[in-house]
Amino acid sequence: MIKFIIRFICTSILFVCLALNAQIKKIGVPFITNYSPKTYQAASENWDVLQNSQGMMFFANHFGLLQFDGVRWGIIMQPENKSMVRSLAIDKKDRIYIGAQGDFGYVAQLSNGQYHYTSLVKLIPQSFRNFGDIWHTIVLGNEVFFFSYEGIFIYKNNEIKVVKSKGNFQDFYELNNAIYALDSKEGLLKLKDDTLIPIIGSRKFIGMKIINLFGTDDDFIVLTQNEGLFLNKKNELIPWKTEADYLLKKSQVSVGITLPGGYYAIGTREAGFVIIDKEGHLIQHINKQMGLQNEYVTNFRLDAAGNLWVTLKDGIDFIQISSPLSRIIDSMNYETKIYCSQIYQNKLYIGTDNGLFWLDWEAYKRGQHANVHFQRISGMCETVWNIGVFDNVLLAFEKNGIFEINGNSAKVVAKTDGAWQGVVMTNHRDLLIVGGYSGLHLLKKSNKSWVYQHKIKGFNESSRVITIDASENIWIAHGYKGIFKVRLNNSFDGISSVQFYDKKSGFPSSIFLNTVKVNDQILFGTTKGVYKQDPSTKRMVPDAFFKKYLGMNSHIRLLKSDNENNIWYVSGDNTGKINRKKEGGFHIEELPFRKLRYLYIPGFENIQTTKDGDVFFGTQDGLIHYNGTKNKSYQLKYKSIISEVKSIFPKDSILFSSRYDVLPSKKESIKKDFYPILPYSKNALHFSFAALWYDDAEGTKYEYWLEGFEPKWSDWNLQTEKEYTNLAENEYVFHVRAKNIYDVVSEEAIFKFEILAPWYRTTWAYLLYFLLFGALIYAIIKYQRYLGVQEREQLILRQEKELLLNRAELNEQKLVLEQENMNIIRENLETTINLKNAKVASNTVNLIHLNEILLAIKELISQIKKENDSGTNFGLLTKINRIIDHELQGDQHWNEFEEIFNQLHDNFIQRLKASYPELTPRDMRLCAYLRMNFNTKEIAPLLGISVRGVEDTRYRIRKKLQLSSEANITEFILNF
Repeated sequence: MIKFIIRFICTSILFVCLALNAQIKKIGVPFITNYSPKTYQAASENWDVLQNSQGMMFFANHFGLLQFDGVRWGIIMQPENKSMVRSLAIDKKDRIYIGAQGDFGYVAQLSNGQYHYTSLVKLIPQSFRNFGDIWHTIVLGNEVFFFSYEGIFIYKNNEIKVVKSKGNFQDFYELNNAIYALDSKEGLLKLKDDTLIPIIGSRKFIGMKIINLFGTDDDFIVLTQNEGLFLNKKNELIPWKTEADYLLKKSQVSVGITLPGGYYAIGTREAGFVIIDKEGHLIQHINKQMGLQNEYVTNFRLDAAGNLWVTLKDGIDFIQISSPLSRIIDSMNYETKIYCSQIYQNKLYIGTDNGLFWLDWEAYKRGQHANVHFQRISGMCETVWNIGVFDNVLLAFEKNGIFEINGNSAKVVAKTDGAWQGVVMTNHRDLLIVGGYSGLHLLKKSNKSWVYQHKIKGFNESSRVITIDASENIWIAHGYKGIFKVRLNNSFDGISSVQFYDKKSGFPSSIFLNTVKVNDQILFGTTKGVYKQDPSTKRMVPDAFFKKYLGMNSHIRLLKSDNENNIWYVSGDNTGKINRKKEGGFHIEELPFRKLRYLYIPGFENIQTTKDGDVFFGTQDGLIHYNGTKNKSYQLKYKSIISEVKSIFPKDSILFSSRYDVLPSKKESIKKDFYPILPYSKNALHFSFAALWYDDAEGTKYEYWLEGFEPKWSDWNLQTEKEYTNLAENEYVFHVRAKNIYDVVSEEAIFKFEILAPWYRTTWAYLLYFLLFGALIYAIIKYQRYLGVQEREQLILRQEKELLLNRAELNEQKLVLEQENMNIIRENLETTINLKNAKVASNTVNLIHLNEILLAIKELISQIKKENDSGTNFGLLTKINRIIDHELQGDQHWNEFEEIFNQLHDNFIQRLKASYPELTPRDMRLCAYLRMNFNTKEIAPLLGISVRGVEDTRYRIRKKLQLSSEANITEFILNF
C-alpha cells in the first residue's frame, strides 16, 4: 500500500511537471539553433527525426541515418541499396526501424559503437518486392508498420505480411494507437487484424489531401494540405476556423503533430510552421524571418526536455519552446545591441546602438507578429543609453543629448555633450538631475514637459550611474575611480560639497563600482559583493542581507527591485532574482536565466520589469523576454556518452565509434560488453565525448577521470576531447560526466580497456628473464670458480715467478760475481796478451833487427866472395851464407810466433789455412804480418827477401784470395 501511495505521488508530481512544462510561450520567439548542412556535413534534405531512450538524436537524411550527440554529427549507417532514408521509428529496446527507397529494415548498435543494419526485404514475398519510398514507419506494440504507396508491410515475429489497396494509397496516419490509411477509391480506412476496414463516412474523405489526424475528446481533427482543418464530429466534417487559417490555406501544409498541453504544430512548405492551441489561437508562427533556416518543414519531434526539433528541406533547427525566455523580434528585426527598454502607453521602446525603436506591445502580445514591426523614432540614430518615464513623460538619453518621446517622434530637450541617465530629486519632484559625459545637468518640469535649465557647476566627472538618497545627496559611480557623494547648493546651480570613496574607504577595489537604490537604501555593487555605508564610521562595509544571499566573491554588476519588492541582480555571470516568500523570508532563483550568461553588454547590463510580470533583458543578441508563469523543469536527467575512442599510434586507429564505416563490419553481440585489450604499442588513446543535452550545449562543461592513471576527477571545463599518452600496462576505466548550464550533473559514461605489457614485460618475458637470470647466476658461479682457479694458478705463477725472480736475482748476483771474475780474468788475460804482444813485438823487433844484421852480413859476404874468389875462402863463405839463410827462414822462431799469434788473433792462421788451403807457409807468414799491420819494408827482413819480393808475394796472395784489383788486401786480412 505504501509503495502504491509513493508511486501515485511520484506519478502525480511528474504529471503536474509535464503539464506545466507543456505550456508554450506566446510572447516573443523561442530560441532557435540552426544546424546547416555545412554543420552536420550531410545532405541538405532531412525527412524524419527521433530520439532514443538515452537521449541521442537521429535524423532521416538523404545520405543515410544521421546522428547528433550534442557535440558531433555523423552518418552512422546506410541502407543496403544506399538510398535515402525517408522515415524512422523506434521500439522500447532502442532498435531503430528505417524506411528507405525500395528498402526497409532495422538498426541496432553493436558493442564497439557501430550500428548494424539488417534489411527485412528478404522476408517479403517475391511478388511484392517492387515498391518505392517507405514514407512512414510506425511501431505499435510488437508490430512495426512500413508504409509505401504500393502497400503496407507489417513486421512481426520475423515475418512480414503485406496489405494491398483496392485503389491507391495516398497517405497513412496513427491515431489513438490505431493505423489509418487514405485510399483513392474507398476513402479513410482503419487497419484491424491486418485488414483495412472503412470507417463510418469514409467515402467523404475521397479526394481530400489529408496530412494528419489529431485526436480529440469527441472524434478527431483532419489536417489538410490546402483547405485548413476540419472537425470530424458525428461523422460530419465541419471546418475548424483558426487564427492560422490565412497561412495554412495558402502555404501547402506538409506535416502536423500533437504537442502536450493541447497544442498542435503544423508545418508548411512555404511559410515555416505554426503552433496553435486547442481553441485555434495562434501561439507561434516561426518562419525564416523569425530565425528558421528555410520555410519548407518536413517533420517535427518533441524531445524529452520538451524542445522541438524541426527537419527542413535544407537543414535542421532546434527550437526551445519549453523555455520561459524568448526573443522579441519581428520580421524587420532592426534591433542589435539593446541598452535599455521601456513599456510606455502600450508601446515597447528599445534603446539600441542604432537609435530608438518602438512597436505596438499589445498587438505583439496578441500574436500579431506578421503585422507588428519595430519602427524607428525619427531623429535618433545614435546610441541610446537610457530611457525612462519621469512624471508621465518619456525621456531618452543619448549621445547628442536629452530627448522627449511622443509616440513615434522625438523632441530635443537639450543638446549636451552626451547624457547617460536621469533621476528625480527626492524632495523636489519637479527637478530632474541628468548625468552627462562631463558632469551634471538640471531639468525642471514645466507645462507637462521637462525644460533644460543649466549645467551644474563644480563637478565635471562622467556621471553614468547616479542615484539620490532621502537627503538629496547625489551618489555618482565612476567605473574607474570610485564613488562621489555630491550635494547641490540651495539654488541647484552648483556643488556645495563633494566626498570621494574608494578602496581607502573600505571598498575591496576602486574600480567597477556602481551605486543603486533598493528599498530606499543606497547600496554599492563591487567586485566582491554588495556594500553599504556605515552611518557611524562613514566607512563602506558589506551588507549583511546580500552577503547572505549573494556572497562576497562575485562582481555585482546590477541590482534592481521590481513592483513586488523582489530584487533582480546580475552577479558575476549569473542573473537571478531574490524572491520574497509569502510566508516570509527569501529564496534565490537563477536557473531560468542561465541562458543569459555572456549575452549582456559588459558594463551596460539592464533589466526592465513591468507591473504585468513582463521582464525584459537587454543583450547583445537583442531583447529577451521572460514570463514567470511559464514553468520549466530544470532538473531533468540526461546522460553523457563516449562518442569515440581511438589509438593515436598507429595514426587514428579507431577502437570504438558510431561513425559509419570506420570499423570492420563484423557483427558482434549487442549485449556483450566491449572491453578492448590493447598491445603496448597502442598505449596512447584519444577520447571524444559528449552530453545528450541540447539546450545551450556549447555551455555544457565536462569532467573526466582515467581510473588507474589519475587519482581524481579533473576540473570542470568545456573540453570534449581528452588524450592520454605513454600509459603503462594496466586495467583502466575512463569516466566522463557533464554539467549543463543549469548545474545538473549527468549520468557518467565509462569505457573499460586494458593495455598489455610490452613483450619485454610479459609473463613469457619474465620467464625468459628468470631463465636468463638463472643462466647468468650459473655463469657467474662458474666464472667465479674459474676466477678462483685462475687466481690459484696466478698465485702459483706469482709464487713461481717470485721463486724464479729470486733465482734470477741469485743468478744475476752469481753472474755479476762471475762477470767480475771474468773481468778479472779478462784483465789478467789482457795483461797476459799485452805481455805476449809486447813479447811478440819485442821478439819481432829483435828478429827484424837480427835479420837485418844477417842480411847485412850476407851482403858483406857476397861482396867478400866477389873480391876473394879463392876456393878455400869461398867454401867457408858459402857455408856461412847457408847458415845465415837457414836463420832467415826462421822456421823455429815462426812456430813459436804462430802459436802465440793464433792465441791473440782467434786462430787466424788456422782459419785462413782452412779457407784458403793453396796458400804456402810463406804466404801465411806474410798474411800474419799484414794482420799485424806491418808495412812492406818491415815485412821484407822478416821473410828474408827484398821489398820487391814482398810485393810479388802480395800479388800472388791476392790471386789466391781471389781479390779484385780494387780491393785492399790489408783491409781484407784485418777483417778476416
